[in-house]
Amino acid sequence: MFDVRTVEAGACCDQERESGDSAMSMTARRRRAFQRQACLLSVMAAFSLGLALGVFVPLIGISQAAPKGQTPAVVGAPQDDSGLSRPHQVHPAHQMPHFPTIDDIRAGQDADQVQDPVPGRYASVSFIAEEKLGAEGRKQNEDPLAEKKLQQQGSIVEQMLGAGSKATPERRESRSSKILEESGRETFGGESPEGDGVIREGIYWGSSVERALPKGFDREQSDSWTRYLHEAEVERLEIGCGRMQNRMLVFRDGTRACARYRQNTDQIQGELFSFYLGQLLNLTNLAPSAAAIVDLDARLWSAASEDLSSSQWKPTKPVVITKWIGRLEPAGIPQPFQPLERHLNRYDVRNITEGLDRPRPPAADGVRRLLLDRLSPANPANSLAPALGPAATPLPPDVLERLVELAQWSDLIVFDYLIANLDRVVNNLYNFQWNADIMAAPAHNLARQTDSALLVFLDNESGLLHGYRLLKKYEAYHGLLLDNLCVFRRSTVRALEGLRDANVGQRLNALFERSTTAPIRDVLPPLPEKSVKILVDRIERVLGQVQKCRETFASVR
Repeated sequence: MFDVRTVEAGACCDQERESGDSAMSMTARRRRAFQRQACLLSVMAAFSLGLALGVFVPLIGISQAAPKGQTPAVVGAPQDDSGLSRPHQVHPAHQMPHFPTIDDIRAGQDADQVQDPVPGRYASVSFIAEEKLGAEGRKQNEDPLAEKKLQQQGSIVEQMLGAGSKATPERRESRSSKILEESGRETFGGESPEGDGVIREGIYWGSSVERALPKGFDREQSDSWTRYLHEAEVERLEIGCGRMQNRMLVFRDGTRACARYRQNTDQIQGELFSFYLGQLLNLTNLAPSAAAIVDLDARLWSAASEDLSSSQWKPTKPVVITKWIGRLEPAGIPQPFQPLERHLNRYDVRNITEGLDRPRPPAADGVRRLLLDRLSPANPANSLAPALGPAATPLPPDVLERLVELAQWSDLIVFDYLIANLDRVVNNLYNFQWNADIMAAPAHNLARQTDSALLVFLDNESGLLHGYRLLKKYEAYHGLLLDNLCVFRRSTVRALEGLRDANVGQRLNALFERSTTAPIRDVLPPLPEKSVKILVDRIERVLGQVQKCRETFASVR
């Protein structure tokens, strides 16, 4: 017989098995769903973390660029020994201008916000990698602002610095003594009938600083170097002096020089005409340089024909030969230009002379008090030119040395703006977006003589041509330091006024004609008219800044 109970029992077992299978299927589905959700959450978390790092870390780096332990300084305000800002005691009617910063470049503020005479200047810079240049000269015109170039070994600066040339404390002491000796122990005010002291007319360096400036390389030394090359003979060529095809020249009498070789002539012209412009401005910070032609039959090269062949220099190519300068050390960017609020005006100089920009030893308190009294607003002149008299107080050696450095930097800022030099301070400003500490690093292509404190402006090949082609991208950086500079050398301003009234292009080409031979001029053209027009505009721009500073600071009482 068919057993009903057996059938029912079997059905029950089947149902239980189906129920078990269903439960296991539900668990597997839930597990897979949970895994998908966990994976999605992980991806979202990783994306959010990456976004946060990309947005906030650069902002943190910018904030850390300001000196540690200091609050953001009021523009033009001195600081006390604790590092905190205090406002200047200035005339109530005087309103300090806004000094542009890197933040203005990043934010793209308009002309009204930054008091910018060129609307949109600070909105034209995008923080992106350098675009590729055209096919012509692409290999020779690689981006000079790539940070890796800062790490390049064997640069012309490093070659000239040499081993063991860093200033020892003894050398620094000797250098300060030499500065004081050359200045005739000029006092803060002195007994000059003009009483121009440290700052005169509110915007010019005074006699105490001008007399302490190192002599440098004058026109006579440059002409002597040109005459020397007409008679000299190169004994051998050695690898060195920067880029791969540059060479160090060793002459028969032991004199050394750096020879700059390029495939195209733009950078040769830039180096040479930048040197000529320095001469027209009476700058003595550029090492003597002259042009020559690679010619195996010429007396200059005849004894070094094998080295010329191994260097792969092509005949009839122009080179620039620069006199070797020894006893050099790296030159950093002065403290007033390092923080985000970087500027130099009469109040910044006042902070230095009063010792308010950094702690001073107790022994200097007496001198500091006398200087502070002479600079106080109670003084009827209320300027950095105190009252005349035989009791004027000498400047401390370290203060005078700092002012001498800043006076040379005022010339450097003007010079680099005129030629649109990409490869010095602009290099540091541009790379600030990746390295917030780069402003505290040595300046690119700048060195200081250990015995005289002379700043040597090296490697100006990007000036006047290559730099002018990239103005649209880098003009904001070129103008940043100029817009914040309100202390100038009177001689430099006068030279600029003379160039504005004369034809600067004719004067540059006249120097070119006088300093070169016909074979050189056959292969090396004069400065293009387009570059001359840009230079004229930039001279006007610098003189406009001088006038702006005169209106802002010269009349302050």
